[in-house]
Amino acid sequence: GVALVVIGGIAAPLRAATIQALRVDGTTVQGEWAGCPDATSVSIRTAAGMERIAFDDLARLSFDAKPKPPVGEVVFHLADGGRLYGELVGEASEAVRTRTALGDGVALPFQSLAGIRLVRWTKEFAKAEELFESALEARLPAQDVLVTRGPEDAKSLRGRLETLDAESGSFAFGDRPRTFQTDKIFGIVFAAGASKNPTWPLTVELSDGSVVSGSLERADAESLRVATSVGPVVEMKIGDVSSLRVRSPRVVYLSDLTPAAERTEGMLHRPWPVRRDRNVSAKPLSIGGRVFDKGLGVHSRTELDYQIGGAYESLVATIGIDDAVRPAGSVIFRVVGDGKVLFDSGILTGKEPPRDVKVDVTGVKMLTLVVDYGDGLDLSDHADWGGIRLLKAAARSATPSDR
Repeated sequence: GVALVVIGGIAAPLRAATIQALRVDGTTVQGEWAGCPDATSVSIRTAAGMERIAFDDLARLSFDAKPKPPVGEVVFHLADGGRLYGELVGEASEAVRTRTALGDGVALPFQSLAGIRLVRWTKEFAKAEELFESALEARLPAQDVLVTRGPEDAKSLRGRLETLDAESGSFAFGDRPRTFQTDKIFGIVFAAGASKNPTWPLTVELSDGSVVSGSLERADAESLRVATSVGPVVEMKIGDVSSLRVRSPRVVYLSDLTPAAERTEGMLHRPWPVRRDRNVSAKPLSIGGRVFDKGLGVHSRTELDYQIGGAYESLVATIGIDDAVRPAGSVIFRVVGDGKVLFDSGILTGKEPPRDVKVDVTGVKMLTLVVDYGDGLDLSDHADWGGIRLLKAAARSATPSDR
């Protein structure tokens, strides 16, 4: 049936959410969100009819949600890389009680947090911001870090956070706990855990900018029910969801693998380091306005070898010169499998749009990625393998002859 909303006493149909589904192979489907009929696929109503796409074939679902402001100034940095915007509303044992997009009064355990930033807009607290970001980037294994808010004399202090709420908190220096006023603190960075965070199959990006991982329990045309990485199971309205990123078991990103060998050289410059999920200048990967969360940033000339053992069917990527130097730059991208060239881009310059490529790597044991010099020596050759990933073959549906 069609969901209805009452307007002026007249029942009117709710507009279905417009959605774009990006498959793991780079192809897209556009239509209206129709929910998940089961735990293995999603349904999209297209101009040609209803289409079902298996979760294992999905990379991202993008919704047409309108951006909305967060409910508060506090940024909760999650240990798994996510974030929540909101407010502190109370304390709990080894946790903080919050108001965020997950709901009112939700307790976030200390162990689920990487840090809490209590001030979002901080021009007057530049030093405190620098101390906080530095501590967040290199979290200590056994100590929390408290950063004070002083505009000129901000300090970072090591110890252990015991309690925190909207008004005050307690921080232990050695065996001596001391209380503090929350409005005097810029933020807290939590000690790095001894074990790695589990990998969750779903990452939800919300319209207020929050990002939370978890697993999908249920979805219909109006809402999602998600078991989140921070503990609670929450209902999310489809109108508040910007996108769902799906971690398909068919996909392995090259930036998550360690190369068997790495060879770099330069002509007019020293060799540049290879960057994972960043361009060679350690900035976000961006080609022609398209930004990539995953990928490799390299400079000519670079060769990367990967032992992939014949386990994959295809390699998918978006290639081009990074926006940091466009329209300059001139390189050649090659994909080599067991010594045989499987793909050659020819000379590709910073004047050209990003190029989507798909290369058959069936049976390949040693995969080599090459970025070679183009026409301009090695000047401005900031080359990106945007979203580069290996795909396993899709599971074959059973047929009568298989039974």
